[in-house]
Amino acid sequence: MNDIIYSIGDFFESIFELIPPFGNYVNYAFMIVIFLFLVIWTYKMFVHKQKGQEHASE
Repeated sequence: MNDIIYSIGDFFESIFELIPPFGNYVNYAFMIVIFLFLVIWTYKMFVHKQKGQEHASE
């Protein structure tokens, strides 16, 4: 059982060694994607309000 747990630990350790070269670029990509979705969502809310469709269930 210890061999399995240590194997999993070694696997994740090797993956985590690959992360530092990416730096914060992944975080910046997530921030851009979330910001874009927020802008699109807000735009769609304004369009629905202009059409008088505030609630989709109606």
